[in-house]
Amino acid sequence: MSKAAIEKYEATIGLEIHVQLDTKSKMFCRCDNNSEKAEPNTNVCPVCMGYPGVLPVMNSQAIDWGIKTAVSLGCEINPLQRFDRKNYFYPDLPKGYQISQFFYPVGEKGNLGVDYLAQDRKTKKEFAVGITRLHLEEDAGKLVHEKNATLVDLNRCGTPLMEIVTEPDIKSPEEARAFMQELQRVVRGLGVSKADMEKGHMRVDANVSVRPLGRDALGTKVEVKNMNSFRFLEQALQYEIERQTALLEQGERIEQETRGWDEKSGTTLSQRSKEGSVDYRYFPEPDLPPIYVSKEKIDEIAATVPPLPSSLRLKAEEYGLPYGRVSELQDIGKLAEFIQVMTDNNNFDPILVANWLPKQFAGDRSFVDFIEILISNKLSGSAAQKLYDLMVSTRKAPAELVGGLKNVGSEELEKIVQQVLDENREVAQRAKAGDTKVVGFLMGQIMAKSRGEAEPALAQEILDRLLTE
Repeated sequence: MSKAAIEKYEATIGLEIHVQLDTKSKMFCRCDNNSEKAEPNTNVCPVCMGYPGVLPVMNSQAIDWGIKTAVSLGCEINPLQRFDRKNYFYPDLPKGYQISQFFYPVGEKGNLGVDYLAQDRKTKKEFAVGITRLHLEEDAGKLVHEKNATLVDLNRCGTPLMEIVTEPDIKSPEEARAFMQELQRVVRGLGVSKADMEKGHMRVDANVSVRPLGRDALGTKVEVKNMNSFRFLEQALQYEIERQTALLEQGERIEQETRGWDEKSGTTLSQRSKEGSVDYRYFPEPDLPPIYVSKEKIDEIAATVPPLPSSLRLKAEEYGLPYGRVSELQDIGKLAEFIQVMTDNNNFDPILVANWLPKQFAGDRSFVDFIEILISNKLSGSAAQKLYDLMVSTRKAPAELVGGLKNVGSEELEKIVQQVLDENREVAQRAKAGDTKVVGFLMGQIMAKSRGEAEPALAQEILDRLLTE
């Protein structure tokens, strides 16, 4: 597919995400909700197996966590919520129906702003995605495919899920990946889910359509399933957009269907025609009463919502940290710690803090003491590394070790700078004439002669002064 052909069309993507809640018990029974290591079909009971005559009981923590997540996504919380029966047959659904919320979900009409680092690792990109709805439901079991048979493991039956449905606001596979990564950060920050895609804690289906540029009506949507990593999500959507574009270029019709991502072939494969909500024959769950949520309860839950990842990134930028460095700290889980250090010590250089924060320190105070020592003693990078290594090997505080690690004194450093200028007269003349490109070379020579123990700012100051004399 040529680039020119692709640029004639635009893609529209909407996502349906299932997030497994990390509650102690399942959605409607007391079975352990952590059955990943259990033997198949051992973590079940008559309720989650759907035996006749049993009565489900709602997990109140799952309901509270659903509200908490919906609030964080800017949703309007419905004061009346209700569960319904979603009827369909599948081998891993023993009841023949799933208890879900269709008519009265937890929340609706939300929005999640996303900012992310572009592929050049420098540019900040931003977009927003509308949240159509967030509702609660129970999970089905799991099929295990072997060479000559397909086996059923029902341990997962009844696991509490949040389903989050977005508006078709996503324009590219890159944006879809960024949205999913942001949603993962949100639910992890809320403490409601481990959200590990590869373990099935967070699963995503995508509705993809393609239309010619300038056309208002959306194209025929195709559902894509079985994408269990951010990388596969991006690859599957890219393939599907190119597949649909090629069909439109050939004048062919796109069929509304469900397709699965095959990571081995790198293609999407047709699975079945797409069902509509009417096919599930929804009706109110007769064994569960409606849920009435007061404004006071919603406000109480909202008060427990921590700052969103986007607000943490903005705060870090306000401290003067470049967005690329903000993303790096976020990726290693150190962004909140960076903000706390800078909040408590606003005289610290944000770049210096960001450079050392990924290292292992004995505690918060040890890290702060280390940074204070670097600043007050004006240690060079080489001396700072020596100090850190000594802290690790001796387990002593930095103040006990800094004595022998101070930088080269200003008088000795001036001699080193003058020696470098004498040994590189031609380069020095170019620097004096205004050639700034060679100043970096001279600074490198100074740092080499001082064995890395020169304080860079002081060395630069002395160099600039001698070049103007």
